Amino acid sequence: MGLGEPRVEDVHHAEEAWTRLARGIEAGIVGGAVMLAVLIGDSLMDGRYWWQFPNLLGSTFYGARAFRYGAGMATLSGLSLHFVITGTLGGVFGLSFAGIYRRGRMMLLGIAVSVSWYTLANALFWPRVNPWVLAASPRPATVISHVVLGACLGYVGRRSQPEPAAPSITPSITAVPPEVLEPAFMIETAPQTEATEEGVSLSPREQAPEPSAAGSSDAVE
Repeated sequence: MGLGEPRVEDVHHAEEAWTRLARGIEAGIVGGAVMLAVLIGDSLMDGRYWWQFPNLLGSTFYGARAFRYGAGMATLSGLSLHFVITGTLGGVFGLSFAGIYRRGRMMLLGIAVSVSWYTLANALFWPRVNPWVLAASPRPATVISHVVLGACLGYVGRRSQPEPAAPSITPSITAVPPEVLEPAFMIETAPQTEATEEGVSLSPREQAPEPSAAGSSDAVE
């Protein structure tokens, strides 16, 4: 192997890491969509507009104007921020835990990570980024939505268990008696010749048979 060429193990580890990251981001986006459906459903059941929560997140960029707008750019900005957060959380989760095969354990880990993020965000992230989110988020729908997000992280981000490799069939080699290796029949060879003083003659078994005495006497008669 030349200098500077990546080893096969390094390439395999890099591919595995990218696969875990992609699977985690996918799980985060799916979980974010389900989480958003829970929050929008809660708004509709309370008689509020469906865009209330997306606009609440959009106030991070538009300030108090997001509360006066309907569905518009503030809504799109809030949705984008929401999926960036859930996708990032899913990517971190995938890199950390995507090697686990058991679905139940993965879902419990996903719920634990999501609820931990909810607690950490309320304590450190939202008070510095957008205090309105912390003050106006609907409860208990926000807590329930984070539990659903964690379940999706564990369900979608679970690594599929590899199929067992097919057993290799190796034929057993046993000693074969020498007589078995001999051909079952002998191949007729070309007629052998013998060198004599008078010339070349056929071997005795290849010479034509002499006519019998009875046959010669019949010929004379």
